[in-house]
Amino acid sequence: MGIIIKEASDADISRAAQGEADAYSVGGPSLLFPGPFAVPPVEARTNQIINLRKNDPTCQLLIAVDEETGDQMGFAKYHIYKTPEDVTSSAGRPVPSGPGVNEAACQAFFGGLVLRKKAIMGTKPHIYLHMLHTEPKYQRRGVASTLLKWGTERADQLGLPTYLESSHAGHILYGRHGFKDAETFECDMIPFGGDKTFTAPLMIREPLKPSA
Repeated sequence: MGIIIKEASDADISRAAQGEADAYSVGGPSLLFPGPFAVPPVEARTNQIINLRKNDPTCQLLIAVDEETGDQMGFAKYHIYKTPEDVTSSAGRPVPSGPGVNEAACQAFFGGLVLRKKAIMGTKPHIYLHMLHTEPKYQRRGVASTLLKWGTERADQLGLPTYLESSHAGHILYGRHGFKDAETFECDMIPFGGDKTFTAPLMIREPLKPSA
């Protein structure tokens, strides 16, 4: 099975948004997104991603495609910040809001991630891997690694560090691709109706230096 990485078209984004929902589904309402929603979540996510790219030239949307069937296997969203101005002008990670969203909890968690990234990376040029998922039926087939390789190769070519916020499930995979822990973000969800602290490893990969 060959895997091809290509730029996602607007027409690809609906499948990518559905794939994200399938990959991270918790099987019911969540603390952050309890619902009900004015617009179906996948439709809203599709429109959000398309508009993010339209309004932010640093944004790169990629899909992994099965070479034989043409099926979409996975998706990644990168931001390539070549200058400090790229960093400051980019919208970066959006903080969810609107009907069906626990806005206070999202501001604490996602807004907190935004603040920690700003504190760690500042305005120095870097690559930001904001989104990465594999369609459930294609997991454990190298899809995520192939999408990661696209980014790490460009980071090495440009001499830029790469930053990401990891899930605990993805932590080992990122480590295999050269990412190191910068810190672990912690957000107490009890004030927002939860029963635990949400955590996320924040990771950085330094670019490889060219061989002499």
